[in-house]
Amino acid sequence: MALAAARPRERYIDVWRAAAVVRIVVYHGSGLAWLTLLFPAMGLMFALAGSLTARSLDRSPSHVVRGRLRRLLPPLWAYGAIMLPLTFRDGWGPFLDEPRERIDLLWWIVPIEWPPPGGAEWGWMVTAVLWYLVAYLWFVVLAPVTLRIFRAWPVPTLLVALAAPVMLHLELITVGGSFESLTRDLSTYFACWFVGYAHRDRLLHRIPGQVFAAAVLILAGAATIWLFRHGGGRADFDLNHHPVANAWWSTAFVATVLRCDQPLRWLRPGSRLDRAVAVLNARAVTVYLWHFPMLGLAQYLLDGANLGDWTRRALTTGIVVAATCVPVLALGWVEDLAARRRPSIVPQALRKPAGASPPPVATGDRPDQWARRTLAAFGVTAVAVVVVTGGWTGDSTSGSSGQSGGSDRQPVHEQEDFVSDLPYTALRNGLGPIERDRTNGAADPDDGDPIVLAGVSYDHGLGVTTPSAVRLYPRPGCLRFTAIVGIDPAGDTGTATFQIVADDTSIAMIGPLEAGQTSDVTVDITGATRLDLIVEDHQGSVSAVWADAKLVCSQ
Repeated sequence: MALAAARPRERYIDVWRAAAVVRIVVYHGSGLAWLTLLFPAMGLMFALAGSLTARSLDRSPSHVVRGRLRRLLPPLWAYGAIMLPLTFRDGWGPFLDEPRERIDLLWWIVPIEWPPPGGAEWGWMVTAVLWYLVAYLWFVVLAPVTLRIFRAWPVPTLLVALAAPVMLHLELITVGGSFESLTRDLSTYFACWFVGYAHRDRLLHRIPGQVFAAAVLILAGAATIWLFRHGGGRADFDLNHHPVANAWWSTAFVATVLRCDQPLRWLRPGSRLDRAVAVLNARAVTVYLWHFPMLGLAQYLLDGANLGDWTRRALTTGIVVAATCVPVLALGWVEDLAARRRPSIVPQALRKPAGASPPPVATGDRPDQWARRTLAAFGVTAVAVVVVTGGWTGDSTSGSSGQSGGSDRQPVHEQEDFVSDLPYTALRNGLGPIERDRTNGAADPDDGDPIVLAGVSYDHGLGVTTPSAVRLYPRPGCLRFTAIVGIDPAGDTGTATFQIVADDTSIAMIGPLEAGQTSDVTVDITGATRLDLIVEDHQGSVSAVWADAKLVCSQ
């Protein structure tokens, strides 16, 4: 394979991408939620990728998808080749119990969907960060179409992207099954990706300064209001848990950063800082993949140590950084091969030849002055939000008390998984099989009726007949189980009691309920590895329903 010469670099993009990688590692190591407000790194990563993808499409549109896959997949394969055997030492795990489920392991080859973890208790840490690679791959695959659409209708396209997470939140658009989380990820960051297109086409610089500043601050203000309204009740101000606020805040931030695009003449080529930026860019995928499992190593090493909160955070972050250096040195050369560079343990500083910067704005430096002022105002707003929320002491999830466990560090927002879309085990059922999204007809798999309880229709749920017990295996990071329970009113006159058992401990008992009665159920299942949904009758077998049953998880 011929090794290609390094393509001229855009140092402004390289510096921000390196800073984003550092912020991601520090956020996961320290668990400090306010970092998502001061520096929404994931949104910036997608925006920078969108800008570079637009550049590649303009240069060689037929090679973009193939080239991005070539850069992405080899580091992922190297990662999986080591981590998957380790996680499978303890068996397949609850997500791979059935042979038909093991087909999902193919997502490790081409990650168009989130691949399942192995059987180890810490296996979730191996796959937790892969959501970014899955979303990035979809953005790249869709780029030839989305770039055309954006260039034809830039403002409407951006407005639709900003409205998409709201429509999902209000369930004006619903996507079920395994693609629900992917849809949320894409909707959260599509606007940032489009801002990357706007940066490449110099559209950001053509907006009058006053209009740009007003639009950015209004969008940031709307995100702040949403964050307070939806996170204030439980003191949860981590943007990763609020897709709408995340989308708006991140878009405002990245638009301001990319409008400030400068040649960075103060960054002297060959300096230590320049070399550090080059190394982080050359090893970005390897650092991103490997740093999160190293968080588990840090927590294992510090388990039981009597440390103060800030001491623990600092030590955890330090261990994560130091431990991540090992796979970076051992496997980073895979990224060199993937990029068709000469492989080396420590990459050479990648200098950008003179003239590789984007051309200066034709109207002089006034747009840059507005961009700097807007960025300063944005920073003041971010600091004010952090101070008001008390976020400087907050952890990355609500309710944390400083002893943050691994599941508290998952890098994305909460998502809802309908139980009827998940694999489960029927421990017992009085008559007939359990039915998905229907009441139980007590004979055939699909002989039930649509779910209606107390006059309200539900699209999702489980229909059972008593006595019944259904076993679920919540993935790590699941926080709550919610449902509306009741008895199918079509002919049943008995009563039933609903019980929820997590890891052999009863956590909820509802009833007895009669036909026509319903009850809303919300229980905390944090840390549970097994969940049993039990229904017992009191006056003969009845048809019961777990309507709208779902697991709320921090993905």
